[in-house]
Amino acid sequence: MPKSRQEQIQNALFDFYKNPVARVSLELVFSILAVIFFAIFAIKPTLQTMSELIKEIEDKRTLDEQLAQKIASLNTAQSQYQKFSSQFYLLDEAIPKKAQLVESLKIVEKIASENDLVIQGITISSMPNELSIATSDKATRQLLTFNVDLAGDYMKIRKFIDELMLSRRMMIVDQINFSLGSNRYQKNLTAVIRVNLPYYLNEDAK
Repeated sequence: MPKSRQEQIQNALFDFYKNPVARVSLELVFSILAVIFFAIFAIKPTLQTMSELIKEIEDKRTLDEQLAQKIASLNTAQSQYQKFSSQFYLLDEAIPKKAQLVESLKIVEKIASENDLVIQGITISSMPNELSIATSDKATRQLLTFNVDLAGDYMKIRKFIDELMLSRRMMIVDQINFSLGSNRYQKNLTAVIRVNLPYYLNEDAK
């Protein structure tokens, strides 16, 4: 009786697996699959660690470049500081660490006298605290305002204002009011000039 096709296939496979070469080949395939399976699970943490290390190296390289730029900037700033350090006293003269009202009014009087102007009066908004010397960590910029009432020639008054604003002690002229007065002998031009005097004051000294 002839065998069915399924029986023929089963017999062929049985004969094949009885062959030692076939058994070795099958064991080799299973071994390779096992190696690949365990290799994937063993290598994955290593690959993750390598990826993290690469990222960390890149981050440190970027940080190193930023630090190098900051060091270069600091070197430039230090060289500029050394270049101009001998002139820093001019900053203290321009905006001192206290109002120095008396010294400032002396400058006003001197410039007025040199231009043949008569100071008819000076009014001050408030008296500053001259006992406190500002420190850099607590100081804020303040303005002391005073008005100078002058009489004299227009061109001389203009020159007075120009010289006032060019003085080493910073004085900010923000308002000028002219008026024409007269006395018994001659007409006089008068000007009321408002001057802001910047200085530094400690917060706790206000």
